[in-house]
Amino acid sequence: MNPNVDNQFLPYLSTDYSRKQLTKHYEQAGVPSPEKMSYATCNSFISYLKQGNIYYSQAEIAPLEIKPLLLFYGFIQYLKAAILTKDPTYPATTQVLAHGVTTRKRKKTTYRFLEDEVKLQRNGLFPHFLAKLFHMKHVEGDKYLMKELVSQIADLHTLYQQLHDTPLSIQLKLEKHSLLIPNLILDQYHMTANRFSQYVENHLNLKKPLSLTETKDGLSFSAQPLKTKSRTPFLKDQHEKMYIHLNKDHYIHLPEIACHYLLLYNLSMICRYETEWWTDLITNNDGTDFPIILKFLQILPIKTSQLISELLLV
Repeated sequence: MNPNVDNQFLPYLSTDYSRKQLTKHYEQAGVPSPEKMSYATCNSFISYLKQGNIYYSQAEIAPLEIKPLLLFYGFIQYLKAAILTKDPTYPATTQVLAHGVTTRKRKKTTYRFLEDEVKLQRNGLFPHFLAKLFHMKHVEGDKYLMKELVSQIADLHTLYQQLHDTPLSIQLKLEKHSLLIPNLILDQYHMTANRFSQYVENHLNLKKPLSLTETKDGLSFSAQPLKTKSRTPFLKDQHEKMYIHLNKDHYIHLPEIACHYLLLYNLSMICRYETEWWTDLITNNDGTDFPIILKFLQILPIKTSQLISELLLV
């Protein structure tokens, strides 16, 4: 078992600890009788985490042919645990049990994964966890290309640049408790320092102005606001290094965990229903899809465990 995956959730395997944490979550959310409700949901909460651990552990030793399927099922279990911290009635209806996403029909001969897309549906797990965990409302029918979703995951940027000779982001420097953004970003975004500050404030929904200082090396500001669980224009890799897109138009208004869900959903569908294409890809390694997919499946257990762990914190 990957210790980076399992150890993140070890404290929650204690019933007493999980009840206390759930009670705190429900108090913050204004749920009636939070302590009583935590007793009602605790067993389900722990079961989801245990089930997620089992799937991720099996995915680690499984052949690549079925790995996306096991990871997707495990990811879903972790998401259900996270949802329970905000929605103790989950699942209240059968509508939230569907995936909430659909894929298009594929052209067998010219299909490329990075050019594929998924379409959002009105009901299901995806819109439900966006609403409960991020207070987001999506638009039914919205579509996302796989390459758009890949660009939201910093851990994939180096490989993408190597394969396509196109840099996606620039790394930010962390100095004590401040982040330094190179001046290059102002030219890339066609913004002044003040306009960029407003741009960041709008995305972070800050209640007070961002304290930004101009230096000869770039723009410096406190990293404290980035600890929010909301969406931000900044990306974080598995080693806690921070990045920002070189092209502001590449930023899509989805939390990173939602991008992992959509990418993995599509791969799990390919694994199940496009077996010929999937097997051929693994065997022949045609095009540039395969390295990106392989890297994504390698980092997904670590990144999603980190992101879910952050959501479980009170």
